[in-house]
Amino acid sequence: MPSRLLSVRLKAAETALRDGRLDEAHRLASSPDLRAHRRGAAVLSALAKRFIERARAHFRADRYADALVDLDRAQSGGVLQVEISELRQNVEAVAAESRRRENVRRDRVETARRRIQGGSLAAGRQILEEASSADHDAHHLRGEVERRADEARRIAEQAEQLLHQGQIAKAAKRLCRARAIDAHDDAVVRLESAICHRAVNEARCALVAGNIRRAAQELESLGDLGADLPALGEVSEMVRIARRAARAMRAGDDANARSQATALGRLLPEAKWIADALEQLRRMDEVRTALSAGPLGVASLEPEDADAVTAREPVANVRSAPARPDRSPHVRRDASEAATIALPNPGVAGSLPTRMLLLVDGGGSYLLLRGARASIGRVAADDPADVPVYSDIAQRHAHIERVDDDYFLFAAKSVEVGGRKVMDHLLRDGDRVVLGRKAKLTFRAPTRRSATAVIDLSDTTKMPHDVRRVVLFDRHATLGDGAHAHIRCRHAGPPLVVFERDGELWVRQRSDGHVDTQEQPLRFGQPVEIGGAGLVIQPWRLQAPGLTRI
Repeated sequence: MPSRLLSVRLKAAETALRDGRLDEAHRLASSPDLRAHRRGAAVLSALAKRFIERARAHFRADRYADALVDLDRAQSGGVLQVEISELRQNVEAVAAESRRRENVRRDRVETARRRIQGGSLAAGRQILEEASSADHDAHHLRGEVERRADEARRIAEQAEQLLHQGQIAKAAKRLCRARAIDAHDDAVVRLESAICHRAVNEARCALVAGNIRRAAQELESLGDLGADLPALGEVSEMVRIARRAARAMRAGDDANARSQATALGRLLPEAKWIADALEQLRRMDEVRTALSAGPLGVASLEPEDADAVTAREPVANVRSAPARPDRSPHVRRDASEAATIALPNPGVAGSLPTRMLLLVDGGGSYLLLRGARASIGRVAADDPADVPVYSDIAQRHAHIERVDDDYFLFAAKSVEVGGRKVMDHLLRDGDRVVLGRKAKLTFRAPTRRSATAVIDLSDTTKMPHDVRRVVLFDRHATLGDGAHAHIRCRHAGPPLVVFERDGELWVRQRSDGHVDTQEQPLRFGQPVEIGGAGLVIQPWRLQAPGLTRI
């Protein structure tokens, strides 16, 4: 088997080189065992010239990163080292200058974007004037500035109409939206002053009429408008003084209430009700003074009889606490409780099996295979394969083997891949494999960031436990709602990562490189909720004639 596998991989590398699939040919030929073989070394040497040519094309097209990658691959061929070194120096020098210009351009665009989003369209326009006409991001921002300016003017016009109709609160709410878009627009600034003066006048009139609550509502309707307007500050202070006087009066602090009302009267001399309130507070003070000098006031200074106080207190209604049920070991429990048997936890560190069943809420059932080799065969067998299907195929019809990041299909008899009959094949993403009438699979490699691949079953192909996808697990796999996820879950929010560590499975949200994410262990039979996904891991159990496969 090793010699046959090596021959197949060498043939695949040579075919990829001949067909112009340089990246695939280099990936295959770069394996240590193929590099040591003379045919593999010949492939790498031939690839060097092709990569140098492609690097020059990338360089002319300003694709510097791609050019450097191709030069690295060309260097592994061991030929034309001087030419590769000279070309690399030119690419790196031009790439450095390009990065410097790009950083300046990006900083300019980002500064303009912050000013625009902060409601300063004029400052954003001024910064964008320095940008090149070919700068796509700057061009997009210029259009954004004009759209925001039009929207601010439209909203300001609506606010002005509401102000003319006397709807100050609605006008202020509208203008706050326009101000957040363009705070320095002339129409917005002018209208803000008009709305604030109108609200201040209405609040002052309400105070003069004695309606303190309405005055406060008029001022609150302005929100953040007119923060620097002196008249607004004066009326706001009047409302605060009026409220302090009202609170002091409710608390029976007549002296403080009179003091606050007197201060309000000096600020608002036209309010006649303030003089009436001061007179009423003076009379209340006289009444309280008279009461304090009378019998009730004298009696209030005498100590209360302790016995009388005790007699007035109600006797607490003491009830005996119910006795707790006896939980001693001698108490006979329910039959169902007595029949419960503690099972050992198979999810302890170091005991992770090679086959596991993963149940995903909103995603279905998945078979996780941890080995580098997965056999495929029929369910009805004394020793079912790793991937058992309900079909009339052989007990070990084919197997898939992972070598580095590549997957190869080996069949005991001819199978169909992409419409061609083969015995062995280098699998690529999307390859459709037909083993039998009810054994049709599709090989998927959702992302190149992980060597983990998946096998999707066709609608006519069935597996135990209603499994629709087999995960060829290699260290870690992604879980999410996108096409690049190995394990799919429509309820998942941020992408999740299922990974193996110290003989256990763990799950965590995928890190963005800045924020550490908390992982959770996946132990058998214990549900886990994370990132909107619900997961349960179980051992893979398959009941066959005379055998339980775990």
